[in-house]
Amino acid sequence: MGRLNDLMSKIRRSGDNEPVVSEKDLVQQDATPVPNSNRSPWSDTVLMSSITPARLGEIMIAVRQGENPAEYLELAQEIERRDAHYGSVLSTRKAAVESLDMVVKPGGEDDQAQEIAAAIKTDIVENPAILDLLKNSLDALGKGFAVNEIIWDTSERVWKPARYLWRDQRWFKYDEKDGRTLLLRDPRGTDATPLKPYKFVVHEPLLRSGPQILGGLAYTALFLWLVKSYDVTSWAAFVDRYGYPVRLGKYGRKATKDDIATLKRAVAAIGSDVGAVIPDSMLIDIVESSNKSASAQVYERLAKWCDSQLSKLVLGQTMTTDDGSSRSQAEVHNEVRQDIVAADAVQLSRTLNRDVVRPYVLFNFGPQEHYPRVLLQQIETQDVKIVVESVEKLGPMGLKVRADEIRSMLGLSRPEDDDETIGGVAIESKDDQESDTDDATNAALALNSQGIELVEEDLVTEAEEADFVEITGDIEAVLGKALAASSTYAEFTRQLETLTAEWPADRTAELMAVATFKARILGMEEFDSD
Repeated sequence: MGRLNDLMSKIRRSGDNEPVVSEKDLVQQDATPVPNSNRSPWSDTVLMSSITPARLGEIMIAVRQGENPAEYLELAQEIERRDAHYGSVLSTRKAAVESLDMVVKPGGEDDQAQEIAAAIKTDIVENPAILDLLKNSLDALGKGFAVNEIIWDTSERVWKPARYLWRDQRWFKYDEKDGRTLLLRDPRGTDATPLKPYKFVVHEPLLRSGPQILGGLAYTALFLWLVKSYDVTSWAAFVDRYGYPVRLGKYGRKATKDDIATLKRAVAAIGSDVGAVIPDSMLIDIVESSNKSASAQVYERLAKWCDSQLSKLVLGQTMTTDDGSSRSQAEVHNEVRQDIVAADAVQLSRTLNRDVVRPYVLFNFGPQEHYPRVLLQQIETQDVKIVVESVEKLGPMGLKVRADEIRSMLGLSRPEDDDETIGGVAIESKDDQESDTDDATNAALALNSQGIELVEEDLVTEAEEADFVEITGDIEAVLGKALAASSTYAEFTRQLETLTAEWPADRTAELMAVATFKARILGMEEFDSD
């Protein structure tokens, strides 16, 4: 307790006007459920069973006028459960944000900033409870806001979040005076109290301008859900009535009451038993409707239209949910949805930094000029083929890359000394093989571009083992003059013949050694390429 008071005194001296809280408030639950009250943990089943267009309109008007939104929030929760399509696309949008990577950006370059960032990564980002916080916070997409209560662990030297408890939005209301301040409803009565500082993670995504309670996707989705629910109900009644052919019984003039009663039972029995026994003086006709298929399509088209509008509302497009969309079309439209995911991630990151990261830093390190930040980012996947081809082409131009980075892209590990390995010898490109400038210098450059390091000691050892004749300085001079005066292999050959015309036999032998060495290198290269 004394440690917290010391930190809070530092906060007051810093001029940040940070509120002071007690350790007791941090560790105990504040927004607790109370059965049969304003904070009941159970749903109102009567509301959904009695909803009508007129009743829904009344609820919407009440919400716009700032009245208690509990009924509206109840409906917003129920349509996620009852409408399969709306629940699916909303879950898709949430999952896209949940799958992002969480990274910690230090508040500075000094040692203390790095220490704070490392502590946040350990106590917040790597805490399994953060996954529940992300999922529950994204519940705000449908309802306009989401509340999670933090239960702090103050038993150790470092105070950190132990749990994040989701709280039902029906337990809260916005201040009628400003429409922005969220209040906790009293279990009994109409009173509401402000939320205690450092105790709640309140996520309020800005999906549209205006009062926050009207900013959730459910405000628009409720109308589409109501239209579709009436449509599907009528569709089911249509199938029940016209899904079976009309059964028409006919009896003659001399039929008695008992005969008519027998015919009625037979007609009724055909609907369930598919067969009946009647006198031969009576008939039963099966009358098929000629246009029932066209009538049924009206209900189906309306239901699909409602689903497409919900897809546009939640995902920003319909291609990834339509059956008739091609893969390329879905990929193009998926980019639009990624813009929405990025915006959701930015806003959720702000909430985490304000309600979780900042209190954690204040409790354990005191006020900071620059606070660290937790960011939700999508690590872009690289096209390995493009990267490898780029390295292959840019290598001869001087580009150098780390082998570990290429292994990481390919998902491969560095082999140990005693591991059995495959590869290690690079292959010269076909362009280099077919080049008309295929001389000794170009061959060396090509080998270097493929990553083969020409070590002088290795070449000397190989030459001695193969009984090659050592190249002397005068031969090197002749080769240099021939290369300088040549642009093609034919010119290089002619220059050598001219410069060596007066040479004695021993020097000619040495020149043959040079040619033999070059031929061996080229032969090994062609063998490897085959």
